[in-house]
Amino acid sequence: MNEFEMVETAGLDAYPAAAATMTEAGGGWFGTVMAGKAARLAVAAWATAVNGDGTLLASIADDDAAHWLLNPVRKAWAIAAGPLLTELTIWKLEPAAEPAELGVIWRFTGRQRPVEPKPEPGLALPRGWTNDEQIFVGNMTLGFIGSGAWPWRLSHGHVATLDDYLGYTFVSRFETAQEYRRRTRTPAGDGVLVPTDTYLLDAGFADHDVKWGSSAQLEVSSEPAPTREEAEKLIWSAIWAETRRALGDGDWRPSLSSLFMIRLLGPAAAGDMVG
Repeated sequence: MNEFEMVETAGLDAYPAAAATMTEAGGGWFGTVMAGKAARLAVAAWATAVNGDGTLLASIADDDAAHWLLNPVRKAWAIAAGPLLTELTIWKLEPAAEPAELGVIWRFTGRQRPVEPKPEPGLALPRGWTNDEQIFVGNMTLGFIGSGAWPWRLSHGHVATLDDYLGYTFVSRFETAQEYRRRTRTPAGDGVLVPTDTYLLDAGFADHDVKWGSSAQLEVSSEPAPTREEAEKLIWSAIWAETRRALGDGDWRPSLSSLFMIRLLGPAAAGDMVG
């Protein structure tokens, strides 16, 4: 499957305001069909460039815009070849702007690759770089220049890790045996432990207006495991409870800095034991 097939296969969504604007426009470049075509082609041009052929991207973008879309600002990494698109959304459509603008956001899975200068053998990898597959978010704005067979032109865009985009670090892991025994005050070597369907959500957060930070915890039972989005929604009740406990009622604005989702361990049932 090439980049154009990948983008065409992905579903296309739109924020309510953008969807209403496209519906009102009917046909033409600001209508649902043509705006969707513009969004898909722009993302396909990005994916093709990531995979080594920047011809199409160069034809619809100025050099600076194409460069920063492919090279995250102040990062020592870029997206490695082979990104896989998972979500595509038109988040903005403003026909009355000067020039008219189309905003496109997309999520994809992929890997990072270090960029020059590469670290010498034995030295640490660039900060913020990992070889693990992870989720990224891309965001671009197309300006309507209104001339030629393709009137949209990339004015600016960037990609970021999902953590950077959302503004907090997310880690999903299993509880260790040592953590279990400390939590339950159980002696070491006391029985076989297995994963349960209970998760500890452990959040770090702060209200920067009052320069105050704290943490909040919440245990939830779920099968299957909560998604990142679900875990974030669940932890906010605990964050607000801790904020009001410490600061009282007020117009507080806490923000997440980290969220750990820890799958808790428990004693193995008799049927789970291997004889």
